[in-house]
Amino acid sequence: MLISTVYSLGLQYAWIHYQITRSLSQALYDSGIYVERSVLLSKCAVLPKLDINIDESLQRGIIKIENCIKYDRRLDELPIGSALPNEYVLTSCYISDDSNDYIYEFEVFKLEQLVFNSYSEFSERVKKTDQYDLFLNDRHILPMFHILLIGQTGSGKSYALYNIILQMLTKENPWELYIADPKYSGTYVIGNTICKDRVASSTSDIVNLLSSFQVRMEQRKLEMNDNLLLRLDSDYRDFNLLPICLIIDEYSAFRASLTRYDKKTRDFVDEVLGNVVREGRQLGCFLIIAQQQTNSTNLPTELKENIPCKIILGMAERQTYITALGIYPDVAKRHFCVGQGLLVYPGIATPELPSVTTIPTLNFDILDTVKRICEDRAGVM
Repeated sequence: MLISTVYSLGLQYAWIHYQITRSLSQALYDSGIYVERSVLLSKCAVLPKLDINIDESLQRGIIKIENCIKYDRRLDELPIGSALPNEYVLTSCYISDDSNDYIYEFEVFKLEQLVFNSYSEFSERVKKTDQYDLFLNDRHILPMFHILLIGQTGSGKSYALYNIILQMLTKENPWELYIADPKYSGTYVIGNTICKDRVASSTSDIVNLLSSFQVRMEQRKLEMNDNLLLRLDSDYRDFNLLPICLIIDEYSAFRASLTRYDKKTRDFVDEVLGNVVREGRQLGCFLIIAQQQTNSTNLPTELKENIPCKIILGMAERQTYITALGIYPDVAKRHFCVGQGLLVYPGIATPELPSVTTIPTLNFDILDTVKRICEDRAGVM
C-alpha cells in the first residue's frame, strides 16, 4: 500500500523517497541504532520505523523515526543531514508530543546570493519587504530584532552592515538610526552622511551617544504608555511606530577602550545596552552589534544571551562559534566564501541547527547612494 501511494505521486517523488529510505536505513544500521530480534533461530537487526513525507513540490519534507528506550538519547543527537540526498538540508529536529517519534524537517537549499547591480534594483527589492522586516536573501526575511553580527576581516561583515543600514534608509518610512564606529571606518562615514548628530567614533562620544539613545528610548516609552494600557500583548508595530536602531560596529574595540574609564562609566554602558536588549523589542528600540570575533571578555554573557538573532559570516574560529552559540554545530565545518555564513533566529534556526545564509552583493557606489537618499529626503522636507 505504501509503495503504490509513493509511486502514485510520481516517479521523481518515488525515487527521492527511495533514496532517503535506503540512505537513512543504512546510516541507522551503521550507527548501531537497531534492536536485535531472533527470527527462525537467526539474529536480525530490526531498524526503527521510518515515516517519510515529502511535499508535492519536492522542496521540503518531514521524517519521523520511531523512538525506543534503547536509543532515545542517540536519536536526539543523530546527525541525519548527511543521509539526505540531493540538496536537502536538515532545518529542525524535535520529539513528538507523545515522545513516540523523533521528527526531522528538511528542505532544499541552494546557496545563492542576491546581486544588485544598481540602487534601483535594490530599492525594488526593499519595497517588496514588509516595513518592519529585513531581507538577507530570498530564503531569509527577518522581522527586526536585536542582531549580533560576527565576521573576520574579508568575511563580508562590513557589507552586511551596509546592507542593513541601506535597507533601513530605503524603507517607505525610514528608520531612526544611531551609529557608533570606534575605528572611524566606513560605518562612521555612512552615519555621518545620514545624521551628524547621531554618529560617534571616540569613546567619550559613543558614551554620549548611548546617553542620547537612552533618552530617546524613554521618549518612546512615553509615546506608547497610554496605548499599551488599552491593548494586551502589543508592540510598537501595532501603533505604526518606526524602529529606532542603535548600531555599534567593532563593539569589541569600544569595549576594550572602556578599560581606561572609571567603573561608573563602564556600568552606565552595560546598563544602557542591557535595557535596550531587555525592553527594546516591544518599544521598537533595537541594538545591532558587529565585531570580528566574540568571547567572554569582549561580549558580556547577559548581552549575548538576550540577542537572539546571530549572524556569523565566513570561516570563524571554533571558539567564536561556541561563545556566540553555546555549541559548535556540524554545519560550521562547511567552507564559507565572502558573504556566506550561519544564521540563528527564533522560529527559523536554532544554535544546534543554524541555517546557512548569505548576504546580498551590492555592485554600486554605496556612499554615493546614501548621499543621494539623504539629499532627496532633505529636498522633500
